[in-house]
Formats: sequence, C-alpha cells, structure tokens
Amino acid sequence: MPNTTSAPPKKKARQRILDAAAESFQLLGYDRTTTQAIAAKAGVAEVTLFRQFGDKQTLFKSVIQQIGGGVNFEMLETHLSGNLEADLLLISQHALRFFIDQQDAIRMLMFESVHFPEMKAALAQNPSGMIALLMRYFDKQRDAGKVQIADSQITAQAFMSMIFGYAIGMNPISDLLPAQISVEKMRAEFVRIFLATLKPTNQ
Repeated sequence: MPNTTSAPPKKKARQRILDAAAESFQLLGYDRTTTQAIAAKAGVAEVTLFRQFGDKQTLFKSVIQQIGGGVNFEMLETHLSGNLEADLLLISQHALRFFIDQQDAIRMLMFESVHFPEMKAALAQNPSGMIALLMRYFDKQRDAGKVQIADSQITAQAFMSMIFGYAIGMNPISDLLPAQISVEKMRAEFVRIFLATLKPTNQ
C-alpha cells in the first residue's frame, strides 16, 4: 500500500540560507563566518547565496532583521487585564521567553555592534518595545491610583533591565550557581519585588 503521508514541505533556499547564516554567525561571529560555509550548511551553491543576498554583510543584516522581530506587543497589550500582579507576570513571561530563546543571537549582536553600529537598532528593538508597553501600562496604573511612580520610563526600564540581565547574563550559567532556580520562580520574584515598591503606601 503506498505511503500517503505527505512529507513536510522543504524550506526554500532563501530561508535555509538565513537559518544557516544565523547559526554560523552566532557560533563563529561575523569575521570567521564564510559565505562558502554558509552555502554548504544550507545545501546550496555559493552563487545562489550571492544571487539572493549580494554579499556577506547584506546577508548579516538580513539575519539581524529576522532576529529583531519577536514579541507581538499589540497582541500582548490586548491581554493585559489591569491586575498589576497578573499583568507583570504575563509581560515578564513573554520577555523572558524571547530573550532566553534568542540569547545566543543577542550576545552575538552585542559583540558585533562594536563593528557594525547600525546593528544596535536590531538589538534594541524588542527591549524598546517592551519598555514602551510598560510605560503605557504604568501610566494607566498611576492614573488609576494603583501605583506610585515618579517616572514611568525609569520604572519600565528598571523592570526590563532586571529581566534582560537575568536572561542574557545569569540564566546561561544557572547550573553553576549555588542553587539552580527555575525561570518561573525567578519571574515570580522579579514581580514580587516590584509589587512591593510600586503600590501606594495607603493600600
């Protein structure tokens, strides 16, 4: 009897090149990565890579643009309920998931942005989006008398810095620390600390 199960569609050459390039750039950095090696990893001829992207720098920029996308901030904002604890847990969940999933790419970007300053925009895209969302949220909470903050941008940036620093700096070495703590417990502790400082003293 013939096998009627259809195989998953094969990725197009352009996407295979992007995937191979992202892996190579993250592993080796920009200088040590060659277009020949990327093409071989993607299963295409090097000339196909050049037809699609022109040169290595253009390919690198295309990889960065792919990394820059991530969290759907509009969708996330529609799921915020107004409950401070629940909303901060939800925001931190999305932020931590993205930063941890992309930690290798983000560290590569941080290093390569020294040589390619224009890459800083891609590096900042998701943290900036998260901070903007938090600013809007904290402003609404302050207007409703639910939090006491002097500057929503500082408060938002402080919250995001805690999450970003943990995801990029601490989580990768969590198994080497005195006690390994789950991401969920760390997320809950970030929110607990912030709740203690944000709530008005009369509540």
